[in-house]
Amino acid sequence: MSTALAVCHGSFGRVTVYRLDKPMRTHAHREGHLTFLLSGPPAVVTIDEIPYLVDQGAGVAINPWQPHSFQPTSADQPAVFLVTYICDRWLDRDREGRGSLRFGGNALRVGTTLRSICASLAHVLVTNASYRIVNRYLNQLFDASFDESWRSIRKPDLPRRREAPIDFRVRKSLRILDDGLGQGIELDAVARNAGLSRPHFFKLFRENTGVTPALYANTMRIERALDRLTASQTSITDIGYELGFSSQSHFTHFFSSHVGIAPTQYRTIARVVSE
Repeated sequence: MSTALAVCHGSFGRVTVYRLDKPMRTHAHREGHLTFLLSGPPAVVTIDEIPYLVDQGAGVAINPWQPHSFQPTSADQPAVFLVTYICDRWLDRDREGRGSLRFGGNALRVGTTLRSICASLAHVLVTNASYRIVNRYLNQLFDASFDESWRSIRKPDLPRRREAPIDFRVRKSLRILDDGLGQGIELDAVARNAGLSRPHFFKLFRENTGVTPALYANTMRIERALDRLTASQTSITDIGYELGFSSQSHFTHFFSSHVGIAPTQYRTIARVVSE
């Protein structure tokens, strides 16, 4: 059974130590995402339909909104992973040009330095260290991971990403999806309200956001669930109803398949740290 050993929320995003033996379905995050194996058998993380082995010598870096899934290689022996979700705004806090959260490649070679940083960060997380200490090791982890992700890629040869404005019809559909999380979203109705046919809506939405409308809506549900679990005393059942689930069991299954553990356990172990 998958369990959490530590969950820490802060201005950086969230950092977790998970013992995992169950798969997670394809999902995405608004944050940058790093996964490293601490102990146990490896896992396969599939990113944009390409599988990557996460073991003692390799981790993964996932860019914001990159679809990915998680599959353990052993159903009998759980493995322990360090998993981080890094916010753009945390990287931009010093305004020294460090806030470009775009990893060069998804595969990370884990050498002595990265392995040592991962072990140190995991230790301070499970021992409930202060924000200052968590922040220090997370800075080290991000810098080392970012540099490693670009190590085998020639930056000058990469085309510059064009940051085109999002189509106004997609912007409208984003507002509809955000406002309708608790009302049972019908994507055909969202397409009509945006003035698009279903096929055109799905094509335009993915071109503008990089994900499907359903994946976007699920990501927003998880984000809102995490906020409610850590910032309120609202019951798990009521949080599920707020997000459009007909029962606590349906919400728990959805949450577990996207986050890795049940919402009850997440609330019990999660802590919020501040400067």
